[in-house]
Amino acid sequence: MGEVCKVLIVDDEMLIRQGIINYIDWEQEGFQIVAEASNGKEALQMMAEFSPHIVITDIVMPIMDGIDLVREGKNAFPDIEFIVLSSFENFDYVRSTFQNGVADYILKPKLNGEELLGSLNKIVDRIPGLQHTAALIEPNRSVEEMLEHLILGYDSAVDKANLSGVFTNSQFALIEIHAKNVDQHKLKGLLEHLLPEGTAVFLAASSETDAKMLLNFSPHQFGDIKKAIANEAAKRNAVSWLVCEPFQAIDELKKVHDESLKKMEKYLFYLPDQTLFLYDELPAEKAKQANFDLNHFIELVKDRLFNPAFDYLKSHIEYLAGRYSNDSFEFKSFLGNIIFNSIVLLDSLKYDTQELERNKYSYFTNINEAENVKAAVDEFHRFLEEVRKIMMVHGGSDEQANNLDKILSYIEQHYTEPLRLSEIATHFHFNASYLSSYFSMHHKEGFSEYLNRIRIKKSMELLEHSPVTISNISGMVGYSDHSYYCKVFKRITGMSPGAYRKEYHADHENEAKGLAHLKK
Repeated sequence: MGEVCKVLIVDDEMLIRQGIINYIDWEQEGFQIVAEASNGKEALQMMAEFSPHIVITDIVMPIMDGIDLVREGKNAFPDIEFIVLSSFENFDYVRSTFQNGVADYILKPKLNGEELLGSLNKIVDRIPGLQHTAALIEPNRSVEEMLEHLILGYDSAVDKANLSGVFTNSQFALIEIHAKNVDQHKLKGLLEHLLPEGTAVFLAASSETDAKMLLNFSPHQFGDIKKAIANEAAKRNAVSWLVCEPFQAIDELKKVHDESLKKMEKYLFYLPDQTLFLYDELPAEKAKQANFDLNHFIELVKDRLFNPAFDYLKSHIEYLAGRYSNDSFEFKSFLGNIIFNSIVLLDSLKYDTQELERNKYSYFTNINEAENVKAAVDEFHRFLEEVRKIMMVHGGSDEQANNLDKILSYIEQHYTEPLRLSEIATHFHFNASYLSSYFSMHHKEGFSEYLNRIRIKKSMELLEHSPVTISNISGMVGYSDHSYYCKVFKRITGMSPGAYRKEYHADHENEAKGLAHLKK
């Protein structure tokens, strides 16, 4: 019998600890819960006493939280692996724990027996002592099992020696086939029928939704292999094919899997209707733009300028949906974070958020489990619709908010003219000193700074899309002094107008080259 994997559970809430204990049949699955702790300090003592292989810990706990536990625990017991439990709003904390060696994380809304067991088994495969004991009771492994061990990082000299006699050709390629209810054996048979004669096909790993196949072939065959897969991808709309770059040694399998294949897997979330992803012909992404300014969004909502706030939000979501190389979890976390902050913000503004509070975990769960970007965004829009209904019932469009909204619109329309705060206040029958304090309080900047920001934003658009000279642009956006315009532009953007135009066009030239290559 191999050694049982020992587990320590750490959470300050007894009910959550009991829930984790009851999720799975620990002994039957080869695990043993050796202890429970209610905070990080207790957990460190129990780690010294019971020597667990894996610690499952919450983030937020009294006395010592999960962040400090991971840091101090890894320092004192480097071989112990950690699984962190996190809610959406605490995920920024989880990012910092990864730097200290966390093996895995599970979002609390997604916590269930299957998710927990999958995480535990994934980690057990990386614990040397348990792997060696498992190897003792495991008879001769198949080629498929040895390939899966290589992908998981199980570096076995015996496996590599056995595999060296299996492959008769000098080139390899890893491909992944995505489909609902994958039948791995049918897909393997399909590939053997499709691909050029002499190409060997091996199942490297599989799940309910994908099968990873390793191809072994002669160098001159790769062009025909790509063509055969492309033809098949064009016929099968419910199946997506990912083709990695060819490599020459089986030792490179894990690197290709972890770098090339994982990169392409991210594209699947954003482009669910695309059926073929080739390592050297990936779709071009949207050009990088500024990060979402949460404070700006919050200030707009506080001022009850809901339409500009939601327009700003939707614009950024549309941008993120075109950044295909970003992890889907980052996209989902952004949506979850906005939901969380919006509910807190609306509550502080005295809106009735009871319905949103009741449904928020449903939004979190549905977004987290969304198979693609469209499903995630649809769920987010469902949340925004509920927000709009609450605002209408509450009467969020009061007269003063409407007037302030009109003032901001007026500035947007007349920014090219010499604008003075006193003249705007008179035009809208506002007290000038009140309007001045309004800008300082709600925008954390005075009227002049707000006007500058509008003008510079408009000039950036001209620099991007117009051949007009920079000196003319300064006049077009309301600056009579060109040198002052350059000074303001650099203060707000961090670069000169000329440098901004050059960088923007360089980015788009690279994007255009990518699109041209894609069309070939």
